[in-house]
Amino acid sequence: MPRPQSALASRLEFLGFRVPVELIRRLSFPTAFRLGERLGDLAYVLARPQRRTAMINLAIAFPEKPIAERREILRESCRNFGRMAVEWCHMHRLTRETVAERVTFADPDFWYGPAQRIIGTTGILVLTGHFGNWELFAHAIGLHGNPVHLVHRPFRNPLFDRFVNDERQRSGTVLISKRRAAHQIIRVLQSRGIVAIPFDQNATGRWGVFAEFFAVAASTHPGLARLHELSGAPVYPAFLVRQGRSPQHRIVIRPRVETVHTGNSAEDAIENTRRFNRAFEGMVRAHPDHWIWMHKRWRTRPPGEPSIY
Repeated sequence: MPRPQSALASRLEFLGFRVPVELIRRLSFPTAFRLGERLGDLAYVLARPQRRTAMINLAIAFPEKPIAERREILRESCRNFGRMAVEWCHMHRLTRETVAERVTFADPDFWYGPAQRIIGTTGILVLTGHFGNWELFAHAIGLHGNPVHLVHRPFRNPLFDRFVNDERQRSGTVLISKRRAAHQIIRVLQSRGIVAIPFDQNATGRWGVFAEFFAVAASTHPGLARLHELSGAPVYPAFLVRQGRSPQHRIVIRPRVETVHTGNSAEDAIENTRRFNRAFEGMVRAHPDHWIWMHKRWRTRPPGEPSIY
């Protein structure tokens, strides 16, 4: 659990967040969208330590690409983050009637046919992550008629946490605290719900298992694999993909991840986690500008291995 801040520090930090949000909301959406791109450009220039981390990550993921191409991927990733930030500020304006103007399904026949039958039978575990506009992803699915249960880690600032989560819940998104997730998730799946689990962050301490991500061992939380084993619910990778540099997006649902069930729970969890990593890697390879490269994904190393960063 995040260490709590003092009340004064929380208020000052929240003020520094809330004022820009309100200013951006006063702009027309097209103007705000262009501003977001420029803010992304500025972040690329100013975030020098994070830029170094990102370039290390890109060298791991795409050793075959020239440095100039990796830099351009990072620039576009920063611009995408800027676009996402202003889209989030204006997200409260979307309704069930207008969401299709901004977000549609890449395969609507699957969503309104087989996917609904699967949800009605077992519920679904959604493998996703900090990819594209991940906040709009859950929001849009909810507005399209199937609210998502989202596993999240509370923010350190309680004012920020409350504000962000209130925004998330506008579309019916139900938040599940990471600290008490397992029992709640099983209950949700038993009631035929959709549970989205971010899967792309470094797992610290004793929580992770080492599974390859871009051919390098990455400490990954095996919770998704264990929940899949306990519930029997299928795992579908799903993401929001931006259309070019526009504010339009498509929800991409990839085929169900085929998993192993040998009877050895520990080994199955590791192997299935590898398969989930491969599924996420496939989306990053297809849309490298959609991922947050500045995260130290390979920070935790197997015993005896030197630090990557």
